[in-house]
Amino acid sequence: MRAIDDQQQRLLDIIDLVYEGVEREQMLAALFTELRQLFTFSSGVLLPIDPGTFELQGTFSFDCPSENTEPYLQHYAAFDPYVCRPPDAVPINRTVRFSDIARPRQIDCSEFADFMAKVPYRHALAAVVGLDGQPMAAFSVHRRKDQRDFGSKEVAVFDRIAPHLGRALAWRSCGTIQPPSAGVGLLVVGATGKALFMNTAAQRLLSAGGVEHVLAALPPGSGRLWLGLQNYRVSRVPWRTASMLTRLALKDFEPATATSIDSAAAFWKVTRSPDASVTIVTLVPFGRRQDLRRRLAYYRLSPREIEIAESCIRSGLSQTRLAQRLCISEDTVKSHLRETYRKVGVGSRMELLATILGLDGESPPCPPGNGHAPRNQTN
Repeated sequence: MRAIDDQQQRLLDIIDLVYEGVEREQMLAALFTELRQLFTFSSGVLLPIDPGTFELQGTFSFDCPSENTEPYLQHYAAFDPYVCRPPDAVPINRTVRFSDIARPRQIDCSEFADFMAKVPYRHALAAVVGLDGQPMAAFSVHRRKDQRDFGSKEVAVFDRIAPHLGRALAWRSCGTIQPPSAGVGLLVVGATGKALFMNTAAQRLLSAGGVEHVLAALPPGSGRLWLGLQNYRVSRVPWRTASMLTRLALKDFEPATATSIDSAAAFWKVTRSPDASVTIVTLVPFGRRQDLRRRLAYYRLSPREIEIAESCIRSGLSQTRLAQRLCISEDTVKSHLRETYRKVGVGSRMELLATILGLDGESPPCPPGNGHAPRNQTN
């Protein structure tokens, strides 16, 4: 029983550290180091995912030679069984074992086997971590061929950490890229003009027939499109070999009678072509605000208070639904919001929004201690 308690406490400590306001590489190094105290693994990586293209990008390697990252992204990513799954089949914040999606014999006959020998690894756990349906990074750990495969306990640990890591990475990205909750739409259109994939934001924005309007707005057109009450910038983005959208390029390409050699050749040809027979489009809302965290930090809120207050403001969800999204109790949400209201000097969510953003949307917040007493917390 004591061992179980210690393990649970260590897991909670890992979850806490991903929210700490330290530099990202320092946080990731601590995360992998502490995770190794819960179960063994030979190496680990975290690859950010571009929200506009689903492209994997090189970043943090743990006990894994960093020089392997670039060859992987340029050459082997298109053959990685994790990447080859269609985006709508990739569960966000849910762990998948390598052995669950690819048989050893299949891997041994594929080009990806060359890369596995260089790392080296044979078994892997991976989760695409993110927030609000938007992937932020691929998070994985590996074991060598002479080691046993990962089991259900390791999967359960990864599942506990994944949503917290996804949120932490999303909030850390504020101010550098558009946070996923702001509604950046991603649309992939095939050669016939049919939508092959839409992320959650695009599904909310586009009704029946909306795809044609989006394509018509692409440059050399206006590059702008009104959807609902919001003006969006419509842009075409380049195809990347290391994109998780790779599988969509082959949707209507490979003949059913193709041999494995023919399929591999076709796969490589398509993934290396400039347009890969698909068009990737992003719908980015104008007038984006990127200083919300800075304004919240002005009131000396703790990192967790900032994260919960920001999610509260951006999502508009009730406290019950917000707690479900954040994987914490409703009492925890209420406690952090109550403390936030006290520090800011407001009594409700609407007052918090008006104070933090300013009634004109641009004026800086009033300094703390301005004489306004907090009202009764009603929201």
